Amino acid sequence: MEKVWQTDEKAGCVHPGWAIMRNWETIMQSWESIFDPQDQVDIKLSQVSLEISSDMAWVTCIQEMTYIKRKPVTFNISQSTNIFKKDTDRWVMLIHHASPIIVSSYRPQVSSIQ
Repeated sequence: MEKVWQTDEKAGCVHPGWAIMRNWETIMQSWESIFDPQDQVDIKLSQVSLEISSDMAWVTCIQEMTYIKRKPVTFNISQSTNIFKKDTDRWVMLIHHASPIIVSSYRPQVSSIQ
C-alpha cells in the first residue's frame, strides 16, 4: 500500500460507513483489517472509469466484495472514487472514498473487470 499511497497528512480514506481517516498509520491499519489473511476476499470491479487531467487522475468504479471465509459469508457493494496525483515519476493515491450501495437496488451491468 505504501507504494501506491501518498503517506503524509494529505492522504484521506473513507470506507463504506466510516468517517474520513487522515493519518497514514490509521489508513494502513484499516486496509490491514479489510484484507485480514484469515478472510478470503473476492473483489469484482465494474463500471470502471478513468479520467486524467495534467497531474491529477480519478478512477470511479463499483466494487463488489465477498468475504468467503466469514460465517455467514459477507457481501457488500460500494461506489468507489480514487483520486491520484502525479508525483515526479509515479502516481500516488491521495483519496479513496467508498460509499455503500443497497444490495436490493443494485443492477449490475453486463461487462465487468475482474
